[in-house]
Amino acid sequence: MRLTKPSVAALAAAAVIATGSTTVAEGTAQAAQSYVIKIVTPGGPITAPQNAGLRTLTSQYERAHPNVKVQWELTNNSNVTAANATLETQAAAGDAYDVVFEQYTVLPGALPNGLLQDIKPYLEQPNPYVPGNKHWLDLISRSTLPYMTAPNGSISILLASDVETGMFYSKKAFAKAGITSVPTTWAAMMGDFAKLKNVGITPFIFADGSFCNPSWYERLVATSMLHNQIKSLDVDHAQTSSGLDVVVGIKKGIISMNNPSYAEVWKLLGQLVSYSYPGESTYDACSSPNATTPPLATLPLLVQGKVAVVWDGSWAFPQLNSLGFANQYGVFTEPPITKATTPLATGTVTTGLIGGPAGAGLWSITSEKADHTMTPQKTAVVMNFLAWLFEPANLGYWIKINGQGAWIPTEPTAPAAAVPGLKSILPTAPVPAGVDILPDGVLGSAASNASLRLIQEYVDGSLSYSSFSSAWQSLLISSANQFVQQNHVDLKKYL
Repeated sequence: MRLTKPSVAALAAAAVIATGSTTVAEGTAQAAQSYVIKIVTPGGPITAPQNAGLRTLTSQYERAHPNVKVQWELTNNSNVTAANATLETQAAAGDAYDVVFEQYTVLPGALPNGLLQDIKPYLEQPNPYVPGNKHWLDLISRSTLPYMTAPNGSISILLASDVETGMFYSKKAFAKAGITSVPTTWAAMMGDFAKLKNVGITPFIFADGSFCNPSWYERLVATSMLHNQIKSLDVDHAQTSSGLDVVVGIKKGIISMNNPSYAEVWKLLGQLVSYSYPGESTYDACSSPNATTPPLATLPLLVQGKVAVVWDGSWAFPQLNSLGFANQYGVFTEPPITKATTPLATGTVTTGLIGGPAGAGLWSITSEKADHTMTPQKTAVVMNFLAWLFEPANLGYWIKINGQGAWIPTEPTAPAAAVPGLKSILPTAPVPAGVDILPDGVLGSAASNASLRLIQEYVDGSLSYSSFSSAWQSLLISSANQFVQQNHVDLKKYL
């Protein structure tokens, strides 16, 4: 069995002999050329245990397509900024990998034009491994598509799995404090924290040893508080704010400590950390539970009874179970901020806003400009292989192994791991457009690092709110000005 004629038509017309993890589409004609597909692994070497499912599916595909060899590439890129820097370096010589790591929509200015392909024409065709499917796009969840789609409507990212965040709590601690149900509003959560503190239990930890809790907090609360003003800064029309969006918001005074709605974001943080475990800067919500040097993981604090609640991700389910804490914890979504907390509240439900398609299998296909081997014929071959990985049964199979049950396939019909509690933190309604400003790196790594230092000083009490507010406003202005200068932005078009 070999690939059909490599083209969009080939992707759509390949004859399907069966579906599932053991059969591959059979072409109607032999390809005249052999191909090597170079694709970045979702994490760790392809020989790692978490990639066992991908190894199996790759072997099946190669046996069915003797003219195709899949070469999994290991990179040391820890984030999309580092990945893009590597891509630019490789692309300058025309030897970029065929399939590279990308996360979320590629925003304007994130990469030089033309390095990634628009794969929307392929996704608008049937996945050849799914009988009766009208469009490959039909398989992907509606909440995922905005993260794949660029402002101009093109699609240059294919996303395989979601993660979500939530508040993981100790059932024992809640019972001791007389808390019988999880909070459904921010005000109720703060009330529960007060109950926990009153019985001698440290309610929470705001871990700011790295960017997880700080960037999650900023996106969640800023999106909520600025929900009614987002249209005034939404220039690039992406699911999460771009650097240009943020600069426009700063210049218009929306993202400003002089805007009461935005200032409230940081006043609420001051209230939240009054219930926090000390030494926050030595912990990070994304650290391994086995970390022995800072930043340490927060989950052991929950297991050891030192805190009642930690803000963590869906990966915490298998980690807590492995720590011997199964059935001793529950989880609830980050609750909406209502007018019971502040008259400035919009009540926006932000479930699904923090997390999203950030699990395993976040890929883009490079262009011939970046990868001189990437002809239209080879592109079709690459997309056929990806279609095989994204056949729903196959997708659920390898995602379950890769994420140990913590990742959620982006295709709703794909079988997901039956992890108790996981569904409770999944969005049930459209996810609002998110606002990322400083900690998440939208205005560059220097601004991001400076913002984290200010947050750490504010959280540990070294900076009063007044001092923090002044320093944060200065950082917003200087970071916006630097972005404008570096990117040659003509602000007259937007102000």
